[in-house]
Amino acid sequence: MNTVCATFLASMMVPIADPLPQYPFDAPTRREIPTFTDAGDQKWVRNPLDSFILKKMKESGVKPAPEAPSEVLLRRLFVDLTGLPPNLDDQSEFTKDSSLNAYEKWVDRLLERPQYAERMAQHWLDLVRFAESNGYETDGERPHFWRYRDYVTDAFLKDKPYSQFLTEQLAGDLLASGKTPRESVELLAATGLHRCGPQHVVSGNLDKEVLRQEVLLEMVQGLSAIMGLTVNCARCHDHKFDPITQADYYRLEAFFARTQFTEIDFATKEEKAAHTKTVTTLTLKMAPIKAKIAAFDNPARKKAREIKISKLDEQTRKAIETPDDKRTPEQKKLAKDAEGGLKILWDEVLEAMSPDDREKRAKLRTELIALQEAIPQAPSIVSCVEESKPTASYVLKRGEVHRKLGPVSASVPVVFGGKPSDTLGHSLFAGGVSEIKALDRLDLAKWLTDPKHPLTSRVYVNRLWMQFFGKGIVSTTGDFGKMGESPTHPELLDFLATELHEKKGSTKAIVKMIVMSNAYRQSSIALKETIEKDPDNKLFSRMNRKRLDGESLRDHMLFIGDALNTKQGGPSVKVPLEPEVYDLIFTEGEPDGLWPVTPDPTEHRRRSIYLFNKRNVRYPLFEAFDQPDRLFPCPARIRSTSAPQSLILMNGPITNTQAGTLSRVLVTRHKDPSEIIEEAYRRVLCRMPTKTEKGIATQFFTDQIKALKANDKAILLSDVPKGADPVLATVTSDFCRVLFNLNEFVYLK
Repeated sequence: MNTVCATFLASMMVPIADPLPQYPFDAPTRREIPTFTDAGDQKWVRNPLDSFILKKMKESGVKPAPEAPSEVLLRRLFVDLTGLPPNLDDQSEFTKDSSLNAYEKWVDRLLERPQYAERMAQHWLDLVRFAESNGYETDGERPHFWRYRDYVTDAFLKDKPYSQFLTEQLAGDLLASGKTPRESVELLAATGLHRCGPQHVVSGNLDKEVLRQEVLLEMVQGLSAIMGLTVNCARCHDHKFDPITQADYYRLEAFFARTQFTEIDFATKEEKAAHTKTVTTLTLKMAPIKAKIAAFDNPARKKAREIKISKLDEQTRKAIETPDDKRTPEQKKLAKDAEGGLKILWDEVLEAMSPDDREKRAKLRTELIALQEAIPQAPSIVSCVEESKPTASYVLKRGEVHRKLGPVSASVPVVFGGKPSDTLGHSLFAGGVSEIKALDRLDLAKWLTDPKHPLTSRVYVNRLWMQFFGKGIVSTTGDFGKMGESPTHPELLDFLATELHEKKGSTKAIVKMIVMSNAYRQSSIALKETIEKDPDNKLFSRMNRKRLDGESLRDHMLFIGDALNTKQGGPSVKVPLEPEVYDLIFTEGEPDGLWPVTPDPTEHRRRSIYLFNKRNVRYPLFEAFDQPDRLFPCPARIRSTSAPQSLILMNGPITNTQAGTLSRVLVTRHKDPSEIIEEAYRRVLCRMPTKTEKGIATQFFTDQIKALKANDKAILLSDVPKGADPVLATVTSDFCRVLFNLNEFVYLK
C-alpha cells in the first residue's frame, strides 16, 4: 500500500466528535404559534401560518396588503393549483356563492382534480430533471420513461405520503422483492428517479469505469436535490462551505454502487404474441421497399466514391486501386489515411443520383417511414433499476475514477451523526458499515424520511411555499447550506416541516393550509410605506406577481379556446416541429423520419406535461420562457425577460393558431362585437373589461372591420364556422392575440 493510501485510511479511522447541531443540521422543532391581543390582528389571522407572518411584519412596522379582489384571487387559486384558469362556469359559480366557506369549497374541489396532480408533478419533474432522452450528442430516446412521469402524477393525485413517495422512488425495486413484475409496475416505475439524469450512451472504445462513474454522479445529484444540499461539490474535495467531506460524498455514492439500469417486460403472453405478429407483418412489408431503395443507393454510393477517389493525388489513387494483399507498406498507410475522407454521406449519395431517381427514391422513403412509424412500442415495459452483485466503492482522488484511495461503505454524512435513528441504529450515522448488514437504498430512504431528519421536510415544505408565493422562506430553494440564504421566517419553516409529519406526510394538507391563509390571499399591490420598509417582500407583506411558465402559457391558450385535450397519462406525444427545431435532432444518416409525429391530431392538444421531452430539442415557447435544460436539477425556475418572449407571443405558431381557435368559438356564440369583447376578457383574463377597455376594444373592432371590408385582397381567417362573418372572425382573432400579449395574461397578480 502506498503512503498516500495509508495516510488516508488512518485519517478515516480517527473518531470524529459529534458536531453541535446547528441550522440546517438540527432537527425541526415544533414552534409555539404567536398570539395577538389586537382585535384587528386576530381577525387577520386565519390559520397558524398567518400568525408567524404577521409577527414578523409587526416587528418591522409593516402592515399586510389588503385581500386581492375576488376575480384576481380566483384566477390565482386556479392557476396555482391546477395550472389552468377558471372557465366561464367556474367564474359564475364562484361569484354567486356567498357562503362563508365558498373559498374553502373551491380549494377542496381543485385539490381533487387531476389537473392539480399534473401541475404539482411538473414542479417535481423540474427538480429531478426528468427527460425522455439521454442527452449528450446522440440524445437517444427513452420510449418507456413516461411511466415515471405517470407515477409522479398519480402519487400527487392520491396524496401519497411524502415519506412513501420518497421511499418508493429511492428503493421501489427493493420493496417489490418477491412480487412479479406485473404486480410491482408502480414500484418499479418509481425508481425512474435514478434514471432522470443525462446518460452518456455512445458507440466506440469508451472507458466503462468512467461511464459508470458518470451514472453514479447523476444518482447522487438527484439525491442532493431532494436534500437541498450541494453534495456534489464534495466529489473532488471536501466541501468548501458545508460540513460534507469527500469521504461523505463517496459513502453516499456507495448506496448506489449495486444499482443498475434495466428494462423489465411485464407483458402477458397474449400481448407479446400480438406485438410480435404486428412487428413481423410490418417488417415483411418493409423488406421489398428497402431492397428497392438499396437498388438506387448502391450504384450512387459507388459513383460518389469514385468521384472522391478521382480528386486524390496519383499516389493515393494508385494505393487505393491496388488490392490490399498486393499493397506496399507505404501504400497501406496512404490507403488507411485516405479512407476517412472517402466516407460517403447520405447527401452525397443523393447528389450522385439523377433527378428522376431521387424522386422515385423519395416516394419509397415516404412509404418506408410510414411503415416504421406504424411499428408499435413494446406493450408493457418499465424503465427502472435493480440491484446487481456487491461492488466495492472507493474515494476517488480529485474525483478521477482511476485514482482510487481508500474503500468506503454506504453511510450518510458524519455531520448527521448527532441524531441516530431508532430504526436504523447508530452505526448508520457513524460513517461506517452496519454491524448487522451492509446498508442499501432502503436504509437510505428510512434515514431520509425519518421525522428527525434535519433537511427532508424543511426542504420540501419550502419548495411548496415557493410554488405558491413565488419565493421560498429560504429563497435559495436548492441550497440550505452556508452559501444559501437564511430563512426569513425560521419558526414558520419549522412549523410547516413538523406539520407535514403531523398530517401524515400529506402534501394536500400543507397546500390547503398555504392557500387558505390570509398571507396567500393578499393583493400584489402594497402600500408605499410597506414597499419602503420591505422592498424585496422578505416579510411576505404582499403577494408576489408570478409569471406563467411556457407550459402554462400553452395550456392556457388551448384551454381558453376549448381546445385542450384533458386526457391523462400514457405515452408522450410528439407534436409537429418547426423546421429550425427539427434540424437540432442529431443524425449521421438521412434527416427524415427522426421525429415521428403522433398520428392522432387531437393528441397534439394535450397538456404540455404530456409532450415528449427530448433534452436537445426544446419547444421554442418553452425555451423562451425559461424551461430548464434538464441537465441539472431545477428546484426553482428563473424568470427572465427577453425580446424573444414578446416576439413568440405576438407572432408564434401557438399564439396565432389558438387566437384563431378562440375567435371561432366566440363568433359562433356571438355576433355583436360588444358581447365578443366581454366574453374574450372573461376567458382570457377572468374578469369583465372596464369601461375604458371596452371603449378602446369597440373602436378597434369598428376600425378593423371597416379596413378589412375596404381591402379586397385582405387575408381572412380560414375555417370560419358556418353562418359566421369571416371579417368579424378575423378581427376577433387579432383581438384575441392582443389579449394573449397583455401583461395581465402572462402574469398572476
